[in-house]
Amino acid sequence: MLADKRKNNLPKIVSIILVVSLLASYIIYQAVIASKSDMETQFALYETVYKTIDTSAFVVRDEAYITSNAKGTRVSFAANGARVARGDTVSVVFDSADDAASYLKISELEESIAHYTELSGQANFQTMNIDSLSTKIDNELVDFLEARDSRDYTNAIDSARVFRDSVTGKQIATGSNLDFSEQLAKLQNELEALRKVKYNYTEIKSETAGYYIHGADGYENVIKYSDIDKITAKDIENALEAKAAEVNDNVVGRVVNSFNWYLVCVVDTKETVNLSYGKDIYINIPFQGVERLPVNLYKIGDRTGDKTMLILSCDLMNDSISDIRLENIEIITEEYRGYKIQNSSIRTIDGEKGVYVVRGNLLGFRKIHILYSTDSYSIVDNPNGDSDYIKLYDKVVTKGVELYDNKLL
Repeated sequence: MLADKRKNNLPKIVSIILVVSLLASYIIYQAVIASKSDMETQFALYETVYKTIDTSAFVVRDEAYITSNAKGTRVSFAANGARVARGDTVSVVFDSADDAASYLKISELEESIAHYTELSGQANFQTMNIDSLSTKIDNELVDFLEARDSRDYTNAIDSARVFRDSVTGKQIATGSNLDFSEQLAKLQNELEALRKVKYNYTEIKSETAGYYIHGADGYENVIKYSDIDKITAKDIENALEAKAAEVNDNVVGRVVNSFNWYLVCVVDTKETVNLSYGKDIYINIPFQGVERLPVNLYKIGDRTGDKTMLILSCDLMNDSISDIRLENIEIITEEYRGYKIQNSSIRTIDGEKGVYVVRGNLLGFRKIHILYSTDSYSIVDNPNGDSDYIKLYDKVVTKGVELYDNKLL
């Protein structure tokens, strides 16, 4: 009787097994289809990646205060990082804020008049090459965007003005009728009126030649410039922890008398293996938007302990670096230029490392030469320009299954 029941249940069991099998097959099929449709790609773009020593640095300069007891509204005549000679006027103190504003307005009007005079000359000379002018405009736009992205706002303003003038020049060259005579007359009248006013002011002059820097930060005497050859790692650590001294109200600015200035820091000794005298060194100062600032290795400690002192020297000066003092810096020890790709895209086929790329509606395997790798990405290149290697703007597959050469997508 039990045997009869088993015989009667056998068709049901078989049916259940078939249903489960079909369901499992359907789930697997859908998973495969989903994985195929879930393919992800990224463009192979050329990038530069740095291997760096990240540390904090203290800046030492040969600085002398410029002081004045004149009271009123002070206007700077020298820009940060500008070269000044002995006796040059670096600042002017006006008796009133109105006088200062009017005096500044004179410079602004003179600049505007020169600008419109130049444009008027272009309006009377319309033989410009449009193609070369268009290229010039494109380049000037790039210059402006690069200055903005690097936070070099002084250059960004200058680049924007140059770009504006070139666009106006193209308007003129392509037949636009621009008359600046009315605007020039208005500016001239305003300028003449301001020039008739008598302004009371006191000039502040530099007593030495050098680079000018506005104001003071209170760290000027933490490490004396004359002691640079005697400082120790402990001196540097103390400087990095030092508090700014109070600055007198009569300090107008500073003059950096010596061309060379220094960045002093302490780093892990094991990170200094690629540093040596005579080797080109560059640093980044991220929070100041400074990239690849060239420096020299002036002194390196004895490397006998866990920490080593570094003294880097530099002879460049501009607005971006003129008043840096306590900064996080990146000392570049190695540079890698190539295509930055995700490690998930790298595969090994027949002993060759490479990636699958999408070209048109076909999938293709392209070899790579790995220059540098991290846990998440690699920098790769095509060392000899071979056609079977990755190239610029390839759509590299970063995620997908059932990948093979010449697969139709």
